[in-house]
Amino acid sequence: MSYDRVVFTFAAAWNLVVAAMLLTRPSKMLARMGITDPAACLLARSFVSSVATWGLAYAMIAIDPTRFRDFAWLGAISKSLYFTINTPPFIRGRLSRQAFLPAILDLLLAALFLEFLWRTH
Repeated sequence: MSYDRVVFTFAAAWNLVVAAMLLTRPSKMLARMGITDPAACLLARSFVSSVATWGLAYAMIAIDPTRFRDFAWLGAISKSLYFTINTPPFIRGRLSRQAFLPAILDLLLAALFLEFLWRTH
């Protein structure tokens, strides 16, 4: 399996696992972020459609990196935004290190997506 396929297969699996957890265990994920409002579970579950769709897009890139290359641009933007949105609460101490780790992983994946795009232009 090529390096690019490994990166995008991992990204797909990461997103699909997170989507499954958001769907089946939203209160546990929210508790890690210090959110205990029961109404937040609905918002977390609504996020599943986006996270799962991105997981499928990354799987498509893994299957055919040339045909679906342009999805990587949107993925890099999306993952960078997730990191950017989570950074201020982390800096202010409102988000634990454990809850911030997925944002760091997303930033790393965004960098790998950009490297893929640069190398395959």
